[in-house]
Amino acid sequence: MDYLPVELVRLIFEYCDPQSVQALRLGSARLADIGYEYLLPEHFTAVEWKDDVKRLHNIASHERLRSSIRSLTFNFAKVDEYNARHTTFFQHWLQEPEERNVLLQDAWVRYYEIEEKAKGLPAFHARARLVEDAFKKLAKAGDNLRNLDITFTRCPYDIDVLKQVFEVRNCRKRDRALACKNMKAILSAVRHVRLDSLAIDQLPLELFRMADDRRHFFDCERSFAGLSRLDLVLDTPDNLFPQSRFRAVNGLGQVLQFSPELKSLRLAFHSYHAPAEKFELSFKAMFRGNFTYEKLTDLTLEGISCSEEDLRCFLLRHAATLERLRLGGRGLAKPFEASIGGVHLYEGSWRSLFASLQGKMKKLERFHMEGDIESGDVRAHSREVWDFRPVTDEQWNDVEVGAEGYGAGWKRKPSPHRRCPKTVDCRGLERFLIEGGPWPRLDAMGDGGSSHGSASSSTVSSPMPTSPVTSPVASP
Repeated sequence: MDYLPVELVRLIFEYCDPQSVQALRLGSARLADIGYEYLLPEHFTAVEWKDDVKRLHNIASHERLRSSIRSLTFNFAKVDEYNARHTTFFQHWLQEPEERNVLLQDAWVRYYEIEEKAKGLPAFHARARLVEDAFKKLAKAGDNLRNLDITFTRCPYDIDVLKQVFEVRNCRKRDRALACKNMKAILSAVRHVRLDSLAIDQLPLELFRMADDRRHFFDCERSFAGLSRLDLVLDTPDNLFPQSRFRAVNGLGQVLQFSPELKSLRLAFHSYHAPAEKFELSFKAMFRGNFTYEKLTDLTLEGISCSEEDLRCFLLRHAATLERLRLGGRGLAKPFEASIGGVHLYEGSWRSLFASLQGKMKKLERFHMEGDIESGDVRAHSREVWDFRPVTDEQWNDVEVGAEGYGAGWKRKPSPHRRCPKTVDCRGLERFLIEGGPWPRLDAMGDGGSSHGSASSSTVSSPMPTSPVTSPVASP
């Protein structure tokens, strides 16, 4: 082995698992030297219940190991024990009682052991200086660290029972004040590196409202300047007044304009206090001066309410480069619920919007629509109401109808003020936008194939404007 070319030795290391790498490095000084860069994986994940902050700092302090880290994930998710205990029981209630009791008891015992160990660790935001020092040292290795992922929603435990329960939104523990403190600690460190990709799941929207909080984002302007991918899922508070909403959207827009090189942008708004509620958004207010991403190829918008004219102008500004467009998504739907992350038009109509876009988006290759799609005032006598099921996942792979959480597997929670329309898919709209032709018969694209009209126009009898009302599909 000592006489093999370095290229062949590196190739051997690439096929080794971590244990084999450690064993192979013990063979000789030459193997130990070449195998240094294979000791650590390129991706580092830090969770709160481990002392990962100290471990990250130790790696960053090592002159040779620091260059191994190419991407970082900070997972701040925690389980809501009360709701999770009830949910885990009902998720496994069909099992034999003895088998179920053993499974759940083992899972919760392991969880309590982890929590007991975590009690001796200081809070993440209390170690902000240690995190910042780690990022400074990682920056000394050049631009190796390119990807940063921050999440408050993914299960941080290697426990199958808790992984299943984390799919249910009310089983995730939420502490907005603590989340804001942790985000500020990370942003203070991020300003020392230059990123290529940034994803934040459940980012408190109020961080963009106050000047002192905005400053943490503004200090990262240099770090965000080279971003090619930005994925933001914003958590909207339940007490955001109009003036505060305007300031938060204005601050968000300023931060979004720090990344003119973006190729992929996702903006999703999730309201945990009202999961089906849509966030009223104005692209004109957020992107002042007709700001345009000159290289944008992928765009996803989810959980918003806007006007037809505003959305049309924003899409047409990017028509020269936009190749893939997604409107709507799963939102905060539970595993067996229909998607509730759709897009609403409070002014205008979808048919008018798509007709005006047909033939003008020359680069568009794929289009996807998902969730509760509506247009018009909820108090109006006629408006468009659709329920789109997903046909592709976020990587544009086809979704099998009837798979868990999709198609025939959906079970929408009944609402006294809402009756679900027929479930349809967006393939006809995709053909309409890309290939042209007549307006598709959306009712014929659903799971049943019955025909009773071409688009969706409904008569609303409910006098409650705060409750989304859906009704059977008819012709506009």
